[in-house]
This record gives sequence, C-alpha cells and structure tokens, in this order.
Amino acid sequence: MPTRAQFIAKGREFLRTPYRHEGRLKNIGIDCIGIPLCMCEELGISDKHGVPIRGGDYRGYPQQPTNNFVHEELQRRAIEKPVSQMQPGDVLTICFPSIPCHVAIVTELRGHPAILHAYSLLADSQRRGLPGWVVEHVLDAKWRRRIAGVFTMPGVEN
Repeated sequence: MPTRAQFIAKGREFLRTPYRHEGRLKNIGIDCIGIPLCMCEELGISDKHGVPIRGGDYRGYPQQPTNNFVHEELQRRAIEKPVSQMQPGDVLTICFPSIPCHVAIVTELRGHPAILHAYSLLADSQRRGLPGWVVEHVLDAKWRRRIAGVFTMPGVEN
C-alpha cells in the first residue's frame, strides 16, 4: 500500500492541470473530486468496504453543488477523523460557502500545513479568462475555517 508521502507525490503530479468540471485527465482537465479519485485509482486504493476507487466514479453532478454529497461519500468510503488529527496525506472536505462540497489533499510546504486542490475561483485565472487549475498553497486561517471533514484513505500508510 502507498505511504502518505507517495499519496502526496501522486497528487502533486496533477499540479497546474486546468480545472474542468467532471474532468479526470492529468494535464488536460480535472475537478476537485477527480484528484483523489484518480490518485486512488493510480495507486490501487480501495475504499473501507474493499471496493476499488476509480477516477470515473461520480458523474452527473452540478457544477455548482447544492448538497453535501461529496462529504457524505467520503464518510461512506474513507476513514473519518477529527480535524485535530489532520496530517499530510489526508483528504479534506471544505465548505463553499456553507456546503461541504469541495475536496483538497493535505500537504506541507516549507514546514507549514498546505492543501492541494482544483480551484476554479482563482482571481488571477479569472482576470486572464482562464478557468483555474490545480494548485498547492498554505492552509491559512480562511481555509481552516472552511474544513468540514478530515479523512484518511484506506490503506494509505504512515
């Protein structure tokens, strides 16, 4: 099974991939839930029920989520833990604005907690007419306040 470091390294392979709703292709287009799904498929990770996690899981959802489907699916398929136990290699659900519908991977940058995620609302990208892309940045207070859930993918080891 992969280590947390390998899980993060796999996620970083998606950096700079353009944001695309329901996208599942590295360097072509991906959305926030697509990153951990594709990471898990590439690393051969199954959920806590032993069902393989595939990049093609979950299709047909709205571009502007209206419910907490993503959060509930992580509760169903991954191992939930308290925010106080969050560590690099975990998967977060994040509220936008109040619904836990966004997903990020916990990483570390220069000794600080960080997140990696497909983000379509980057001010720079909007100014340039671009849709956004996969980014990694420090997990600041604004993002910490939005955390709804912390999950470890089954089989990802320390």
